[in-house]
Amino acid sequence: MQRQTYEFIEVSDGQFPLPITLKQNNRKLARVPGLVLMTTLAGLIVVPQIVLAAYALASPEVRASLIDHPWATVELAVALLFWVGLVCWPLRSMLMATICHRLVEIRDREVRVIDETPFSTVAWRAPLTTYEGIALDVCSSLSGVRYEATLVHPNSSRSVVLMVAERIGDREIEELCRIFGLPRLPAGRMRGFGPPGSRNPGADLAAVAA
Repeated sequence: MQRQTYEFIEVSDGQFPLPITLKQNNRKLARVPGLVLMTTLAGLIVVPQIVLAAYALASPEVRASLIDHPWATVELAVALLFWVGLVCWPLRSMLMATICHRLVEIRDREVRVIDETPFSTVAWRAPLTTYEGIALDVCSSLSGVRYEATLVHPNSSRSVVLMVAERIGDREIEELCRIFGLPRLPAGRMRGFGPPGSRNPGADLAAVAA
């Protein structure tokens, strides 16, 4: 499953001492206008092209012309696929962000995750010892700027966002590092910037196990 970002994270009991359960989801109503707009745009762009392609396949004259000019046929097919992908891929991403939610449970030195949509459920688990550390990143979008504290795994699809807020200070990150017994990583490590396992200066004290 494609890695999904979430805007809301609810922590069990409102605190982080292990074991913890995180419920992650996105704003539903706020995404509806954009979803409607992209659906309308997809209809205006994709439907006429599909109708035109169907007409070309149904018409003997057009079909014969396409057979006589194979390179032109290939160019038209590539153009059709390009426009369909250009519109439908963002639409798919917006739809998945609207309907997806995630349940994360961290206990017994293991991270357990369940990703659910109305169409599927994907569950996986990973030992906490396989995680490199905790990184603090600043993320910007149309809805504004937010901070994310992420439990970073070498496989980015296994990384887990622990905290999302308008502002996250060093004290909160150090506390998370203490709780999980992991070092603090430089910003951007979750996205592959910086060497694996690299630390921020002075982060060793934050890696003391609880």
